[in-house]
Amino acid sequence: MKICRYLLLLLLLIQVSLVRAEPIPDWLQELDSLKHRQPEQSLATLLERQPEFASQPDAVKAYWLRQQAALYSALGRHQQQQQAARRAMALLQDTESALKVEVWYELGYALEMQVQLSDALQHYQQGTALATLLDNEKLILRGQINQAAIMSEQNNDQQALTLLKDVYQRAELLQDPEILAEVNAQLGLMYSSLAFEDDALEFLQRALVLYQQLGWVKNEIAVLFNLARTYSYQEKYQQALDHFNQMLQRSLAANDDVNLYHAYLGLAITSAEMNRTEAALGYIEKAEQYLANLQSSYHVQSHHYEKALIYRDLEQTSLAMQQLMLAEQASRQPAEQADHVALAIKLLRAELLAQQDQYQKAYFALHDFIDGFQQLRNKENELALEHMRLEFDSERQQVRTSLLEAENELKALRLQEVERKRQIQLLWLGILGCTTLILLGIVLWQFTRRADKSGRKKTNLPL
Repeated sequence: MKICRYLLLLLLLIQVSLVRAEPIPDWLQELDSLKHRQPEQSLATLLERQPEFASQPDAVKAYWLRQQAALYSALGRHQQQQQAARRAMALLQDTESALKVEVWYELGYALEMQVQLSDALQHYQQGTALATLLDNEKLILRGQINQAAIMSEQNNDQQALTLLKDVYQRAELLQDPEILAEVNAQLGLMYSSLAFEDDALEFLQRALVLYQQLGWVKNEIAVLFNLARTYSYQEKYQQALDHFNQMLQRSLAANDDVNLYHAYLGLAITSAEMNRTEAALGYIEKAEQYLANLQSSYHVQSHHYEKALIYRDLEQTSLAMQQLMLAEQASRQPAEQADHVALAIKLLRAELLAQQDQYQKAYFALHDFIDGFQQLRNKENELALEHMRLEFDSERQQVRTSLLEAENELKALRLQEVERKRQIQLLWLGILGCTTLILLGIVLWQFTRRADKSGRKKTNLPL
């Protein structure tokens, strides 16, 4: 069995060395360091050199496509990110490398942004498993951060938080600024969603400083968004508006259409929370100009839901209902949408129908909301029970392992005792043997001495 493992590891190392043996062009490697700083320019460079793609070895093609997927991700073009990642994965099927791990993560993130959470989690887990096999701590931590994000979106907050805390401790030991920035940002978002705003602000501020040091402009802007929303949850609306305006200015300076959308959306939501409904409508209409740049059904759904809320507050019920219908149509994965956003849409539909005096339809819509809420609670309970069962199985296995270890230790002690007794027996046998030899020697010496005396007496007798 051990020989098979050694052969498998040797084969893996040979495959990794073959992948690394392919020379990656310098200009393509430079894009790897620029993708977080200048994604638009980097993608333009990649597209300009597209004619060179066909003549490259498969390893270079896979690296190229992974870079392309990462750039599409930074630009919010997640459908194209998914396509590029799948093409890269096809080229890496027979290899096991860090590059393949990164492609798994790109594919998982593209699916996550399209609210295909189960598939996204599966790809994150595949990438993390391969990173573990390669003993690449940085990639392992990245994969676990991604998994925690999915767990949180699936309302499995406790497990997500436990995983993130473990990642945070290991990231502190690793002292990699990129991983530290990512885990601080995710912990900040996690605590914010759990209504621990003070803790959230602390982690988000750390993430902001780290991203500023790295020069990752888009990530910095994303943290500003989460900081602003957290201040809004604390009803510190002016601080929220200040951060959204900072985000807006940096997005304009970076010509970042994706984050311009989020900045305007944040200003719209905060203005609505401050009862500045007309201003909120103006901001969300500005945001809508950039909505087409986001290839994410989740963002489209959320946008139309937020706009429906603004129209409701303006008492424009028909327009609110139109936006609600667009929000419902935006979801491409109904089975994955049994979450709080989907329930909020159902509840708002019931409210709008009641405002239109369609009480029977409102009743049925409210009934759908209650059913959906119950399904969500059942799902959460099932997940909790499954988690408890797994914990129980784990504890039982630990007990079995402890008992087995104790039994093995007892056997080892018994063997040591038997060996000790055997050694004592041998020692006593040795002592007995030596004593016997000594006594035998003494007897022989006495016998020889007497024989000599007798001989001398016979010699001395007179004739």
